[in-house]
Amino acid sequence: MPTPKILWFETGDLYTVREGKEAGQRLGAEVDSLDAYDVNFAADGKVVGAFANGLDLAQHYDALIVRSFMPLIAEALTLARLFREAGKTVIDESMTDEGYAMSKMHDYVVLASHGVDVPRTRQFCDINQAAAFAAELGYPCIVKGTHGSEGRHVHKVENEQQLRKKLLQYKAGEVMVQEYLDAPIDYRVIVIGYRALPVYVSRKPQADDFRTNFEHNEQVIAHPIHEASQLQAIAEKAARALRREFSGVDIRCRGDVPLILEANRRPGFKHFEEATGFDVAGAFIDYVIKKVSGKNDRAE
Repeated sequence: MPTPKILWFETGDLYTVREGKEAGQRLGAEVDSLDAYDVNFAADGKVVGAFANGLDLAQHYDALIVRSFMPLIAEALTLARLFREAGKTVIDESMTDEGYAMSKMHDYVVLASHGVDVPRTRQFCDINQAAAFAAELGYPCIVKGTHGSEGRHVHKVENEQQLRKKLLQYKAGEVMVQEYLDAPIDYRVIVIGYRALPVYVSRKPQADDFRTNFEHNEQVIAHPIHEASQLQAIAEKAARALRREFSGVDIRCRGDVPLILEANRRPGFKHFEEATGFDVAGAFIDYVIKKVSGKNDRAE
């Protein structure tokens, strides 16, 4: 088999990009990286496509990994379409037929419709309706942005006054109201090809915070996934429902019931690798190589 050529589409000189390239070298694949500002699009007579460094990208590469969307979402989707039409592998494949919805509420709706347990969540444009739902949930509750990452735009409010004050800081419809899950820890499971990696982590927030994110210096402990069959099952079900072939799934429990907080479509994995010692980049690139070659059974 010729050396697989993989285009990693992500902004900046990031850890994820560097690790992806190094994994490619170890596994016998050529992994190059570009971001949206490196790509030129053409619809000029007989010249149609996406180009960089003198190359027609969809013709040169065997696979496209899309991990950068902002601020040029349409360009990322166009690139994914060109690769699909050239018969190439696209990660995630769902971008080529259903588009890209950058909304946590969208994800909750899809998950719930597939029978995946999620926290009680509603999105309102009317503050009075939001306050009524918060009263139904009971305080404290969560105000969470429909967009955002790394714990940004996630707030715990203790009463209606705090709720209304926080809602007024956002434009109508930019935040959701969600039940607060009073659990001491939550979990991150990474899923590749709809199968959980053999390790996961538990995360305990700092004493003065309720959020867990690797950027918040919480206590992180690695565990074998075979000891947590419930977490494995719901993480894999969530990734499959959202059709995310490489996903970082965050889980918190209501009592003994695990609920999906988020299934991130472009998870960072530096701190996960540091905590577990597991080669996430290698597992992902190996999955992509096997998918290109038609030898991949992980998504079956």
